[in-house]
Amino acid sequence: MNVRTKLYKQFMHGFTYIIPLVVIGGVFLTLYDRFDQNVFFNVGSTALFLVYPIISAFIAYAISDKPGFIVGLLGGALLTSSDSGFLGVVFMGFMSGYIILLLHFLFKKFPIAIKGLIPVFLYPVIGSMFVIFVYLGIDALFPFFNGFIRDVFAFTGDIGVVLLLMILSTMMVYDLGGPVNKVAYIVGISTILNGTSTMYMAQVMIAGMIPPLSIFIASIFHKRAFEEENRSLARKNIWMGLAFISEGAIAFVKKDKELVLAFILGGLLSSVFVFIFQVESRIAHGGILSVFFINGWIEFVVILLVSSLVSAWFVLLILKMKKNVKISS
Repeated sequence: MNVRTKLYKQFMHGFTYIIPLVVIGGVFLTLYDRFDQNVFFNVGSTALFLVYPIISAFIAYAISDKPGFIVGLLGGALLTSSDSGFLGVVFMGFMSGYIILLLHFLFKKFPIAIKGLIPVFLYPVIGSMFVIFVYLGIDALFPFFNGFIRDVFAFTGDIGVVLLLMILSTMMVYDLGGPVNKVAYIVGISTILNGTSTMYMAQVMIAGMIPPLSIFIASIFHKRAFEEENRSLARKNIWMGLAFISEGAIAFVKKDKELVLAFILGGLLSSVFVFIFQVESRIAHGGILSVFFINGWIEFVVILLVSSLVSAWFVLLILKMKKNVKISS
C-alpha cells in the first residue's frame, strides 16, 4: 500500500463516522427553523459540535489505535472554538495519530515493569502536550488559509460559485463513488458544518443521483438500447438513484465508458439550475428522504427530474452511436 492510499484510507476512516452526525445536525436545525422548538436546535447544534472531535479522533485511531483516539478527540475538541475549519481538524487528526506512533517508538524500550503506565498515563499526557503545540500552529495558520479561500470566492462572485458548482457536479459523476466522487462529497459536506444551507451540498446531492436515475429513465423509454441481461438491473437503478447511491450506474459505465459524458452533461445542466433557483441544502445524505428538509425542495425535485431526463437522452444517443440502435427522438 503506497503512502497516498494509506493516507486516503486513514482519512476516510474518520470521515465515514461524521456523516450521520452531519445528517442529524442538518435535519434538526431545519426542524428548528420551521417549528422554533429549542430541543431541535439543541440536538442539531450538538451533533455538529461533535463533528470535529469525532473525525479527528477516528483519523488518529486509524493511525495509532486507542491511544491515538483519545489524543485526536482532545485535539478536535480544542478546534471547535477555532476558525481553522474542516482542513484544520483533519490535519489535527493526522498529527495526533502520528504523534502517538512517535511516542510508541520512543517508549518501546522502556522496562517491562512500567510499561503498564504507557497507555494510561504517558501516551495521553505527553501526547496532549504535543497536541497543544499542534493546536497553536493550526489556530495560527489555517484561519488565514480559510480566509484567503473566502476572499477568492468573494472576488470571483457569481462566476466562481457557478464554476465550483459545475466542478463539483462533474467530480460527483466522474467515477461514481470513487476517490474523485468522494472529494466532491467531502467539499459539499465541509460547506454545511457550520449549520447553514448551501447550494454546493444541494448540487452534490443532485449530481450523485443523476447517473442511476438517467440509466433507469433510458431503460423505460427504450429498453432495446440495453442488453437483455442488463434491463432488470437498469430498472433497479431507480432505487439506487433515489437513495443517492451513484454506484448503481457503475455496471453500465464499465461496458460503455462514454456514458460518463451523458452524466456530466446532465450534471452541468443541473448546476446552472441550482444557481438560478438558489436551491440550498444542509442535509448531507438521505437521497429522496432528505428532500423535504431542503430549502426549495420543489425546485430540487424538478431540477433532478429535468437533468436526469436530459442525461437519459444522451445515454440513449451514445448507445445508438455505439450499437446502431434505432431510438426515437
